Amino acid sequence: MASHFAKCIFSPGTTNTHRLSAELIAHTYRFSERRRERFLAARALLAELMQHVYGFSSLPDLITTSSGRPCFADPRLPDFSLAYAGNMVGVLLADEGCRAGLDMEMIRAHSRQAREHQAEMLSSGEQAWINAQQDPIEAATQIWTLRQSVLKLTGEGASGMHSLRLHPASGRLRSVTLPDIQAICDVEPLMIWSCALSPDCDRLRLWEFSQRYGWNELRDIRVHQQNMGPRTLRLTSLPSERTLHL
Repeated sequence: MASHFAKCIFSPGTTNTHRLSAELIAHTYRFSERRRERFLAARALLAELMQHVYGFSSLPDLITTSSGRPCFADPRLPDFSLAYAGNMVGVLLADEGCRAGLDMEMIRAHSRQAREHQAEMLSSGEQAWINAQQDPIEAATQIWTLRQSVLKLTGEGASGMHSLRLHPASGRLRSVTLPDIQAICDVEPLMIWSCALSPDCDRLRLWEFSQRYGWNELRDIRVHQQNMGPRTLRLTSLPSERTLHL
Protein backbone atom coordinates (compact mmCIF):
# COMPACT_ATOMS: atom_id res chain seq x y z
CA MET A 1 0.00 0.00 0.00
CA ALA A 2 0.95 3.66 -0.26
CA SER A 3 -0.07 7.07 0.97
CA HIS A 4 -1.93 9.23 -1.54
CA PHE A 5 -1.87 12.99 -2.09
CA ALA A 6 -4.68 14.24 -4.35
CA LYS A 7 -5.52 17.78 -5.40
CA CYS A 8 -8.17 19.38 -7.53
CA ILE A 9 -9.32 22.82 -8.62
CA PHE A 10 -12.81 23.75 -7.49
CA SER A 11 -15.19 26.36 -8.86
CA PRO A 12 -18.14 27.79 -6.90
CA GLY A 13 -21.34 25.86 -7.46
CA THR A 14 -19.76 22.98 -9.40
CA THR A 15 -18.78 20.50 -6.68
CA ASN A 16 -20.34 17.07 -7.15
CA THR A 17 -21.57 16.02 -3.71
CA HIS A 18 -23.19 12.70 -4.67
CA ARG A 19 -20.82 10.73 -2.39
CA LEU A 20 -21.57 12.95 0.64
CA SER A 21 -24.37 12.31 3.12
CA ALA A 22 -27.36 14.62 3.42
CA GLU A 23 -26.39 15.26 7.06
CA LEU A 24 -22.91 16.41 6.10
CA ILE A 25 -24.27 18.75 3.43
CA ALA A 26 -26.91 20.13 5.82
CA HIS A 27 -24.17 20.84 8.35
CA THR A 28 -22.75 23.47 5.96
CA TYR A 29 -25.93 25.54 5.57
CA ARG A 30 -24.90 27.96 8.30
CA PHE A 31 -21.43 28.50 6.79
CA SER A 32 -20.46 31.49 4.68
CA GLU A 33 -20.61 30.78 0.96
CA ARG A 34 -16.82 30.67 0.59
CA ARG A 35 -16.33 28.37 3.56
CA ARG A 36 -19.14 26.09 2.42
CA GLU A 37 -17.66 25.72 -1.07
CA ARG A 38 -14.21 24.82 0.28
CA PHE A 39 -15.58 22.51 2.97
CA LEU A 40 -17.67 20.51 0.51
CA ALA A 41 -14.99 20.48 -2.20
CA ALA A 42 -12.41 18.99 0.18
CA ARG A 43 -14.75 16.31 1.48
CA ALA A 44 -15.98 15.50 -2.02
CA LEU A 45 -12.34 14.99 -3.06
CA LEU A 46 -11.75 12.81 0.01
CA ALA A 47 -14.82 10.77 -0.94
CA GLU A 48 -13.56 10.32 -4.51
CA LEU A 49 -10.14 9.24 -3.22
CA MET A 50 -11.69 6.73 -0.80
CA GLN A 51 -13.67 5.30 -3.71
CA HIS A 52 -10.62 5.23 -5.96
CA VAL A 53 -8.32 3.56 -3.42
CA TYR A 54 -10.67 1.47 -1.26
CA GLY A 55 -13.90 1.20 -3.25
CA PHE A 56 -16.22 3.13 -0.90
CA SER A 57 -19.27 4.33 -2.80
CA SER A 58 -19.92 7.12 -0.27
CA LEU A 59 -17.81 9.00 2.24
CA PRO A 60 -17.64 7.18 5.60
CA ASP A 61 -18.85 9.08 8.66
CA LEU A 62 -16.54 11.78 10.00
CA ILE A 63 -15.97 13.17 13.47
CA THR A 64 -13.92 16.13 14.73
CA THR A 65 -11.20 15.69 17.35
CA SER A 66 -10.75 18.00 20.34
CA SER A 67 -8.06 19.86 18.35
CA GLY A 68 -10.56 20.54 15.55
CA ARG A 69 -9.05 18.00 13.17
CA PRO A 70 -11.51 15.90 11.13
CA CYS A 71 -11.07 12.13 11.01
CA PHE A 72 -13.10 9.03 10.22
CA ALA A 73 -15.45 7.86 12.96
CA ASP A 74 -14.29 4.28 12.35
CA PRO A 75 -10.74 4.06 13.81
CA ARG A 76 -9.93 1.20 11.44
CA LEU A 77 -10.04 3.58 8.47
CA PRO A 78 -6.91 5.48 7.44
CA ASP A 79 -5.84 8.85 8.74
CA PHE A 80 -6.18 11.84 6.40
CA SER A 81 -5.47 15.55 6.24
CA LEU A 82 -7.11 18.36 4.24
CA ALA A 83 -5.63 21.60 2.93
CA TYR A 84 -6.59 24.60 0.80
CA ALA A 85 -4.62 27.06 -1.33
CA GLY A 86 -6.40 29.57 -3.55
CA ASN A 87 -8.95 27.63 -5.60
CA MET A 88 -7.14 24.34 -4.95
CA VAL A 89 -8.11 21.71 -2.39
CA GLY A 90 -5.90 18.83 -1.36
CA VAL A 91 -6.26 15.54 0.51
CA LEU A 92 -3.50 13.41 1.98
CA LEU A 93 -4.69 9.86 2.70
CA ALA A 94 -2.19 7.97 4.82
CA ASP A 95 -1.08 4.40 4.36
CA GLU A 96 -2.66 1.91 6.75
CA GLY A 97 -1.43 2.49 10.29
CA CYS A 98 0.30 5.77 9.41
CA ARG A 99 -0.54 9.36 10.28
CA ALA A 100 -0.88 12.28 7.88
CA GLY A 101 -0.48 16.05 7.83
CA LEU A 102 -0.93 18.16 4.69
CA ASP A 103 -0.41 21.84 3.99
CA MET A 104 -0.50 23.84 0.76
CA GLU A 105 0.45 27.49 0.35
CA MET A 106 0.47 29.90 -2.58
CA ILE A 107 4.03 31.20 -2.92
CA ARG A 108 3.39 34.95 -2.97
CA ALA A 109 -0.06 35.18 -1.43
CA HIS A 110 0.96 36.64 1.95
CA SER A 111 1.54 40.31 2.67
CA ARG A 112 4.89 41.58 3.91
CA GLN A 113 3.40 41.98 7.40
CA ALA A 114 2.20 38.35 7.39
CA ARG A 115 5.64 37.13 6.27
CA GLU A 116 7.31 39.16 9.02
CA HIS A 117 4.94 37.67 11.59
CA GLN A 118 5.71 34.14 10.37
CA ALA A 119 9.46 34.85 10.49
CA GLU A 120 9.19 35.68 14.20
CA MET A 121 8.13 32.07 14.86
CA LEU A 122 11.08 30.48 13.04
CA SER A 123 14.36 29.40 14.58
CA SER A 124 17.62 31.13 13.76
CA GLY A 125 18.71 28.05 11.80
CA GLU A 126 15.54 28.07 9.70
CA GLN A 127 15.94 31.79 9.02
CA ALA A 128 19.59 31.34 8.07
CA TRP A 129 18.65 28.65 5.52
CA ILE A 130 15.94 30.91 4.06
CA ASN A 131 18.38 33.83 3.68
CA ALA A 132 20.87 31.57 1.87
CA GLN A 133 18.41 30.60 -0.88
CA GLN A 134 18.10 32.34 -4.25
CA ASP A 135 14.44 33.18 -3.62
CA PRO A 136 13.93 33.90 0.11
CA ILE A 137 10.16 34.37 -0.23
CA GLU A 138 9.79 30.96 -1.86
CA ALA A 139 12.11 29.42 0.74
CA ALA A 140 10.18 31.00 3.62
CA THR A 141 6.94 29.65 2.19
CA GLN A 142 8.53 26.22 1.90
CA ILE A 143 9.61 26.26 5.57
CA TRP A 144 6.19 27.50 6.68
CA THR A 145 4.41 24.82 4.65
CA LEU A 146 6.65 22.10 6.09
CA ARG A 147 5.96 23.35 9.61
CA GLN A 148 2.20 23.47 9.12
CA SER A 149 2.07 19.94 7.70
CA VAL A 150 3.98 18.50 10.67
CA LEU A 151 1.87 20.38 13.21
CA LYS A 152 -1.28 19.10 11.51
CA LEU A 153 0.04 15.55 11.80
CA THR A 154 0.77 15.97 15.51
CA GLY A 155 -2.59 17.70 16.03
CA GLU A 156 -0.97 20.70 17.72
CA GLY A 157 -1.66 23.39 15.17
CA ALA A 158 -0.41 26.88 16.05
CA SER A 159 -0.02 25.93 19.71
CA GLY A 160 2.90 23.65 18.85
CA MET A 161 4.91 26.18 16.84
CA HIS A 162 7.79 26.24 19.35
CA SER A 163 7.83 22.45 19.83
CA LEU A 164 9.16 21.95 16.30
CA ARG A 165 12.53 22.74 14.75
CA LEU A 166 13.47 22.21 11.12
CA HIS A 167 17.04 21.74 9.87
CA PRO A 168 16.60 21.87 6.07
CA ALA A 169 20.33 22.10 5.32
CA SER A 170 20.86 18.64 6.86
CA GLY A 171 17.44 17.22 5.94
CA ARG A 172 16.39 16.82 9.57
CA LEU A 173 13.61 17.93 11.91
CA ARG A 174 12.86 17.57 15.60
CA SER A 175 9.39 17.47 17.14
CA VAL A 176 8.97 17.46 20.91
CA THR A 177 5.57 15.80 20.50
CA LEU A 178 6.43 12.89 18.21
CA PRO A 179 9.94 11.44 17.89
CA ASP A 180 9.52 9.93 14.40
CA ILE A 181 8.15 12.00 11.52
CA GLN A 182 9.12 12.54 7.91
CA ALA A 183 7.98 15.32 5.61
CA ILE A 184 8.23 15.83 1.85
CA CYS A 185 7.83 19.31 0.43
CA ASP A 186 7.78 20.28 -3.24
CA VAL A 187 7.66 23.60 -5.09
CA GLU A 188 5.28 23.98 -8.04
CA PRO A 189 5.04 27.08 -10.26
CA LEU A 190 2.48 28.84 -8.03
CA MET A 191 2.06 26.61 -5.01
CA ILE A 192 4.08 24.70 -2.43
CA TRP A 193 2.80 21.53 -0.78
CA SER A 194 4.12 19.46 2.10
CA CYS A 195 3.09 15.96 3.18
CA ALA A 196 4.05 14.90 6.72
CA LEU A 197 3.87 11.16 7.34
CA SER A 198 4.82 8.45 9.77
CA PRO A 199 8.31 7.03 9.13
CA ASP A 200 6.97 3.65 7.99
CA CYS A 201 5.45 5.15 4.84
CA ASP A 202 7.82 4.50 1.93
CA ARG A 203 5.68 5.46 -1.05
CA LEU A 204 3.67 8.58 -1.89
CA ARG A 205 1.43 8.64 -4.96
CA LEU A 206 0.42 12.03 -6.34
CA TRP A 207 -2.93 12.46 -8.09
CA GLU A 208 -4.94 15.17 -9.80
CA PHE A 209 -8.72 14.88 -9.99
CA SER A 210 -11.27 16.70 -12.12
CA GLN A 211 -14.98 16.06 -12.33
CA ARG A 212 -14.75 16.05 -16.11
CA TYR A 213 -11.74 13.80 -16.67
CA GLY A 214 -11.49 11.84 -13.43
CA TRP A 215 -8.13 10.70 -12.10
CA ASN A 216 -4.69 11.51 -13.48
CA GLU A 217 -1.61 10.10 -11.72
CA LEU A 218 1.13 12.73 -11.58
CA ARG A 219 4.05 11.07 -9.79
CA ASP A 220 4.91 8.03 -7.74
CA ILE A 221 7.50 9.01 -5.12
CA ARG A 222 9.66 6.46 -3.36
CA VAL A 223 9.96 8.32 -0.10
CA HIS A 224 13.42 7.05 0.86
CA GLN A 225 15.05 7.59 -2.52
CA GLN A 226 17.82 10.12 -2.99
CA ASN A 227 17.61 13.18 -5.28
CA MET A 228 13.83 13.56 -5.57
CA GLY A 229 14.26 16.82 -7.45
CA PRO A 230 16.06 20.17 -7.23
CA ARG A 231 13.19 21.88 -5.40
CA THR A 232 12.02 18.96 -3.27
CA LEU A 233 12.89 18.77 0.43
CA ARG A 234 12.63 15.64 2.55
CA LEU A 235 13.15 16.01 6.27
CA THR A 236 13.34 13.15 8.75
CA SER A 237 13.43 13.16 12.54
CA LEU A 238 16.72 13.58 14.33
CA PRO A 239 17.75 10.61 16.49
CA SER A 240 16.26 10.87 19.96
CA GLU A 241 18.40 11.54 23.03
CA ARG A 242 17.90 7.91 24.05
CA THR A 243 19.14 6.64 20.66
CA LEU A 244 22.23 8.83 20.86
CA HIS A 245 23.17 7.34 24.23
CA LEU A 246 22.77 3.69 23.21
